[in-house]
Amino acid sequence: MPTARRSSNRLLLALFVGLLASLADPATHASGQEGGVRERLKDPQDGRLDLSAWLAEAHGFLPMISLITEPAVDYGVAGAAAFFHRPPGWTLEGAREAFNRGEMLQTPSVSVAAGGYTFNDSWFVGGGHLGVWRGDRIRYTGFGGYGSFNLSLAGVTPSEKDFSFDYNLEGWGLVQSLRWRLPDSRWFVGGTWTLVGLTTRFDADRLPTIGPVQRESRNGSLGAVLAYDSRDNIFTPNRGVSGTLEGKRHDDLFLGDYEYWQGDLDATSHHPVASSLVLAFRVRGSAVSDGAPFWGLPGVLMRGVPAQLYLGERMAQGEAEVRWDLDSRWSLVGFGGMGWTRNTLRDQSLSRTVGAGGVGFRYLLARAFGVRGGLDVAYGSDGLAFYVTMGSAWR
Repeated sequence: MPTARRSSNRLLLALFVGLLASLADPATHASGQEGGVRERLKDPQDGRLDLSAWLAEAHGFLPMISLITEPAVDYGVAGAAAFFHRPPGWTLEGAREAFNRGEMLQTPSVSVAAGGYTFNDSWFVGGGHLGVWRGDRIRYTGFGGYGSFNLSLAGVTPSEKDFSFDYNLEGWGLVQSLRWRLPDSRWFVGGTWTLVGLTTRFDADRLPTIGPVQRESRNGSLGAVLAYDSRDNIFTPNRGVSGTLEGKRHDDLFLGDYEYWQGDLDATSHHPVASSLVLAFRVRGSAVSDGAPFWGLPGVLMRGVPAQLYLGERMAQGEAEVRWDLDSRWSLVGFGGMGWTRNTLRDQSLSRTVGAGGVGFRYLLARAFGVRGGLDVAYGSDGLAFYVTMGSAWR
């Protein structure tokens, strides 16, 4: 589901970009506190703009405005209200010093309610919680939402001719995930349950490589997860490895209408090869058995490639990114990658390969949390696209 796949980046985008808009609104500040607000926006180490103190001292939900820059649904605007939960025993100065020493930062929890609209008449409303409990021994993710998304799908016919068609997905989705850390390790085990109810609208005559699709249906799954996480922070890592291996069964036992298996692998690694240079890699792979609806197929997901455009029964992609820190705040990034999908029709394998790459910049917005934000410009086979990136661009 598009909303679930983009939920983590959208949450960060709403929290940190939208926060800038709320700070500029005098109505959000109490009278007589202008000096305090001004001081909270400065880092005591270098005197430059930094949101760490504001995030650490804010109480209650904050109103926010952010941009949607996903090419799959065109550009648009999202509004959100988010609450930042400080970890027990966390202190602002301690977190700043831990970042300076390159140590692992404590992971916070975040609650969010959001809604958005784009220029191709796609829209969504929803809310969720990213919970880090019991000293990061338990991690929880919960999300629920409703929306309508006008998307496109690209494919290849048996005659090796490209085709594409537009379609609409409207409905609701629920995601529940819980992971437990194995004692004295960086490994997690857990489970996930998803349930999606969608109405699909499209021109069936333009589906040469996809079988009949149920127009109104539900898709429910239950899965097991094995994960590893040694990143120094979850927002913009400088070092460490993160990986997730997940196996799911979609079945009517879990309130769905489809029966098939699904396996997913997603792994990233970050390496500080010099004092001002970080090299990072990402690999993703996914496969489904027979019986999956076309909108449930795994797809290529990277900057420069519209989401939900290139789907397949088998999918693999690889990406690389380099970040060069110009000083303690500003950085330049360069990135690129390739993706591959395969479908089978009448015992014939139909595959497609796409690539994309680009450049961007980052600014260290919150030193105590390791959060960098900026803008990426990417180019792929579908043209030029830009992305407002908060935290990591890898979702």
